[in-house]
Amino acid sequence: MQQWLFIRTLLGHVPLVVKLLFAVLGSGVLAGALVHLLEPERFSTWFEGIWWAFITVSTVGYGDFVPESTITRVVAIVLIFVGVGFMTLLVTSFAGAAVSINQSAKEGVISFIGEDHIVVIGWNERSRQSIENIQLALPQIKIVLIDETLDELPKEFKNVHFVKGNSSEDSILKQANISLARSVLITAKHQGSEFTADARSILTTLAVKGQNPDVYTTVEILTKEQLANAKRAGADKCVESTTLTGSVLTSNLLHQQTSDVINQFLEYNEKNLLEFELVTEKLVGRSLIDTLPNFYKKGMLIIGLKRSGQILFHPHSSLLLEPNDELIVIKSNKAT
Repeated sequence: MQQWLFIRTLLGHVPLVVKLLFAVLGSGVLAGALVHLLEPERFSTWFEGIWWAFITVSTVGYGDFVPESTITRVVAIVLIFVGVGFMTLLVTSFAGAAVSINQSAKEGVISFIGEDHIVVIGWNERSRQSIENIQLALPQIKIVLIDETLDELPKEFKNVHFVKGNSSEDSILKQANISLARSVLITAKHQGSEFTADARSILTTLAVKGQNPDVYTTVEILTKEQLANAKRAGADKCVESTTLTGSVLTSNLLHQQTSDVINQFLEYNEKNLLEFELVTEKLVGRSLIDTLPNFYKKGMLIIGLKRSGQILFHPHSSLLLEPNDELIVIKSNKAT
């Protein structure tokens, strides 16, 4: 009695699709074995009997094997009613499971199982543009979007995995597989006060770094006062969007077409024409003015220098290049 209860409990935890699959396989093998025993002349091997049974169950019916005796035909009738019924249920169960998984993926309840992906947190026009730019620059990279306001992922982003929920919760970050992510972008939520939005971004940063301290994290901050707190939370890069927008508006007001220049500069970046070139050993010790002609001949214009984490735009021409320096260059479309 206890063994029977154990078997019932065990079977209760087996998915319906698995049960139906075993039912189809079992009925096919049993019927194939019976027709081989009943008509060994026509079904000369076990495999031929099983082959006929599965062809019958699948409703293909090649007609290469046909039972002749009455008892074998009775077995065929039973197989058609039982086996075909199981097969129909199996196919519909697979179809239902596929539809359910697809709907669950749209609603953001399926966990992401990849690695080396980019996680974008928060849905807004900035994150939309960021996803589009990432897909253009790195079409092979996987992107995971975390947001709690969307009901389902927008249709235009078919290659983005959506996770619905609060990004500061560990369970939601685990669902996005944050521990194996390449980088994270945290956008500010423009609802309520700017202080509340920044506090939420900082809390998300703490949660992200708690699960993956090494992941490169870029955080959008709205108030200058919270920059230090975001860095203390572990943000690798803070972008003060309000200040950037205000500076562009002011510059465009004082110097018309400034925004056009900035937009064109950003287009170079989106098209992967803005690059950081590591200074080679041959260039170490040479002045910046000496390196300009060679780079220009290659279709690259030096506009700045990155040294010790600092960006220097339009450095002095006599500046000597040092090891680990990176030249900021704009490549032309014809550059090789």
